[in-house]
Amino acid sequence: MKGTAVINEPPMEERATPLDFDALVEGEQAALLRLARRLVWDGEEARDLVQSALADAYEKRHTLRDSKAGPAWLRRILVSRAMGHLRRRRVWNVLREVLELGPAPQPSPEEHFAGAERWRAFGRALRTLPAQQATAFSLRYLEGLDLDAIADAMNIGRGTVRIHLYRALQKLKAADALQGDTP
Repeated sequence: MKGTAVINEPPMEERATPLDFDALVEGEQAALLRLARRLVWDGEEARDLVQSALADAYEKRHTLRDSKAGPAWLRRILVSRAMGHLRRRRVWNVLREVLELGPAPQPSPEEHFAGAERWRAFGRALRTLPAQQATAFSLRYLEGLDLDAIADAMNIGRGTVRIHLYRALQKLKAADALQGDTP
């Protein structure tokens, strides 16, 4: 085979389709914002979380091997950021009470709409849950993800997701936050 060039191409599994980060963000930004709002229950905090998650994703975009996994990858980054945020907020609220700094800030005016008292009560009950239970519940019942997608987004096992969902449902039922047909 003298005079022929040999090209060493990687196997088909190793060849990844290139990531068009701008297209991925454009296609997923609205869903990410909706998810963030359901996780933290505040519009401004949700926008901040999405922006920081997208900044993290941009820095790590070269680690994504398969562009088809992009939406789940972005959700995982956002959920991870939101869980850290929820933990810090819970610690701050406890410190505020201990130090008697006053009540937590009131919800934004956009959250006040007719018939919202039940929704706000549900939100308060959901915020009392541990971060992983609240996240699993939000992803399952508010975002409509299946157990495998939740496990992937939270980076935990499917069985652990089921445990978090069960415990979240039990606590929400005990707090009378779920009325009528419950999931």
